[in-house]
Amino acid sequence: MSSLEIRQEDIPDLHGKRVIITGGSSGIGLAAATIFARKGAKVLNLDINPPSENLGNEIEYQQCDVSKWSELLEAFKQAGNIDIAVSNAGVSEETDYFADTFGTDGEILEPSYGVLDVNLRAVLNFTKLALSHFRRRKYEGSIVITSSATAYAPEQSLPVYSASKLAPIIAAGLPVSSAEFVGLAVVYSAVATQQRLVEPYGKDKDEKTGPSRWNGRTILTLGDRYTELEEPVASLRPEWFGKENTRLTRLQQTATDFRTGV
Repeated sequence: MSSLEIRQEDIPDLHGKRVIITGGSSGIGLAAATIFARKGAKVLNLDINPPSENLGNEIEYQQCDVSKWSELLEAFKQAGNIDIAVSNAGVSEETDYFADTFGTDGEILEPSYGVLDVNLRAVLNFTKLALSHFRRRKYEGSIVITSSATAYAPEQSLPVYSASKLAPIIAAGLPVSSAEFVGLAVVYSAVATQQRLVEPYGKDKDEKTGPSRWNGRTILTLGDRYTELEEPVASLRPEWFGKENTRLTRLQQTATDFRTGV
């Protein structure tokens, strides 16, 4: 496990940068939006609720239900040239997903998928729109996803929530947990560079190196302690998954990789 020390001064000047963030009216999102603004960025906060206080001219609020594709699409159209995209909005699990509920006809009802709509589907949609935006601009922007410690240490009382927080890490691979310190980690992840890709996939070679964003990194934030989780998971894969299984899986990944130009 790689312990990190992250300080405000580690984050470079962001004047001239445009940030779009979901769920920036409170908690982690508010902390991250505030830090981005302090560093000079122009921030667009997409949230279903407005912030409880005036955040100044550097943080613009736009009401947006991230679970609705049309509202996310419109927000990206109005945002201008985006440099950093942060998918932070999330909701918790408030009912027992596996408890039986019945309709008036006595038939068991399908459970609500609100947690998955916001924590998974909306995150994937946000990421898709951000990638499309960067492709059109031919710009190497940053995408950061706020997850949760439950992705790696799931809570039995929150099975669907835990699953919804792990899935985006598998799909895209990025950050985690509570308020100002996490906001600092989110901003750091968005702007930090490093010299080694954590986990090569598909056609990528194990020895691949070069300047890059924090591709595939997950920074666990607990209080003021930061720990990068994905590098040890990746480096130890041959031990816990098996060397031959790892080799065969890489061949399978290459054979089934439908992407072009990678």
